[in-house]
Amino acid sequence: MPEQRNTFPKSERLCGSLRIKEVATTGKSIHEPPIRLTGKLMPLPTDAPAQAAFAVPSRNLKRAVDRNRINRIMREAFRLHKHAHYDRLRAAGLQCAWLFTYQGKARIPYAEASARLTRALERWMQQHV
Repeated sequence: MPEQRNTFPKSERLCGSLRIKEVATTGKSIHEPPIRLTGKLMPLPTDAPAQAAFAVPSRNLKRAVDRNRINRIMREAFRLHKHAHYDRLRAAGLQCAWLFTYQGKARIPYAEASARLTRALERWMQQHV
């Protein structure tokens, strides 16, 4: 099997307000403070096993600098840890959409965000795949 690249291409990004709204309203959630993972098993218009979106509400972090930083940290953690979950989805023949929402009131370091995000993904996969 060829080595998998740690990229996050357009085909793996969850886009479209209707699809995001569907995941947010009817998806199953896992809360791993300060990150909430909402996911839904659903057919996607791409070959990727999953698509992901990231949200940091301005209600919790007022400064755009802080919101952008948290967004970058969550995307980076997802990009580096997605392959094991993608392999499980491919083996099961499933596709899913994930929405990662940051619910903390303060910035957290990369190491903590990465640990929480991967733990949330692992719990979601155990419960729903």
